[in-house]
Amino acid sequence: MAGLILLLGKLSFALIGVAVGIKLGAATRRDGVGLHTIALAAICLGGVGLLALPAAKPLDSLPLAWTGEIAIRAAMLLLCVFIARTFRPGLAGGIAAFACGSGVIGALVWDQHAQVSLLDYDYTLLSSHINQLAVAAPFAWSAVESGILWSRGRRRLALGLSDPMAVRQYLVWTLTTVFFVGVCLLAIATGLAQAAGDQAAADVAQVVRGLLYGAITACVWIGIFPRRSVVAAAPAA
Repeated sequence: MAGLILLLGKLSFALIGVAVGIKLGAATRRDGVGLHTIALAAICLGGVGLLALPAAKPLDSLPLAWTGEIAIRAAMLLLCVFIARTFRPGLAGGIAAFACGSGVIGALVWDQHAQVSLLDYDYTLLSSHINQLAVAAPFAWSAVESGILWSRGRRRLALGLSDPMAVRQYLVWTLTTVFFVGVCLLAIATGLAQAAGDQAAADVAQVVRGLLYGAITACVWIGIFPRRSVVAAAPAA
């Protein structure tokens, strides 16, 4: 049951990733390549990766598993670029993005050398824990940056100095990235529980991961496909 809930959560995000991919095509034709495009591409690639990985094991397809891994890592690198250019333009943001991106790639290389097979992933390995922390780092960075702007915007909103739509989007993005950090940390918890022989705790962690993926899907839907009434109520600026 735990595996099924996690799979359903991943599939829900994969489906929203496909929907975002469709929007990405329309946005690129209309606006060209910009920050919005980078964000959409990251979500789309993440969805593709999460769709490919669960399908790889029953199909016994190592190339499909690698497709999923590469898609997820490409999404993470795009996320690093997006965070730096959106929240921290300049040298400091570039250094942080490079560090996070290097961590994502380096942890992947180590983990793949340590794993017996991508088709039978072992969450108990130290390399798996480090890999999850490396993936969580850009999300944690983004959560802090957007959380700060949401807090500032909320205070300014009371004075009529902020755009309500922008404040709303900062909150949605903060929640989304916090949930992603939770997914990564719970993957580590799963491995620690399995290593300790506590399968019940591991199952609980996997169930919560599945629920968080569902929450992430809802946040992406709210953020990328806001209701017309919400958009209409936002200031033209």
